[in-house]
Amino acid sequence: MAQKQIFIITGGPGFGKTAMIDELRRAGYLCSGEFARELIDHQQKIGGDLLPWKNPKLFQEEILRLRQKFYESVPDQRIAFADRGIPDQLAFARYKGFAASEELKQNAENYRYAPLVFVTPPWPEIYINDAIRKETFDEAVCIHQAVLETYSGLNYQIIELPLISVSDRISFILQTILNI
Repeated sequence: MAQKQIFIITGGPGFGKTAMIDELRRAGYLCSGEFARELIDHQQKIGGDLLPWKNPKLFQEEILRLRQKFYESVPDQRIAFADRGIPDQLAFARYKGFAASEELKQNAENYRYAPLVFVTPPWPEIYINDAIRKETFDEAVCIHQAVLETYSGLNYQIIELPLISVSDRISFILQTILNI
């Protein structure tokens, strides 16, 4: 499968990804949702079992399906942004200590995103956990490390975002993209 111009914004949970995605969407860019958080929220509201702590395999399969659907919906050559990508699921499996399925590994190789991956580094001043984001800050940092290792292992170039305002981070991202 050909590489698309979908730029991933990733990092540990609670480090500012979604705020940037929301702002990019308001600016008119095509952006994915935060699929895991949306699914957890929905399942909690309906009393469902498709939750990572109840059924991690089915949860992972559904998130993979949603990420594939978004990827396939983006027209070739159109710049888009994703709140995490398929490789994040490999990172989550690494963090949790369970083996990723062969299908997931294959999809992480086949669904190639833009070569630059923007990473939100740990930022304790903005970190908040809640009913969906249950990780402590230290756990979020461990997830962050797994994310970095996973994307690096898949030969993506990691661009760490500075700890600045959302609008300044977006300017940084757009300026970086224009210079490639």
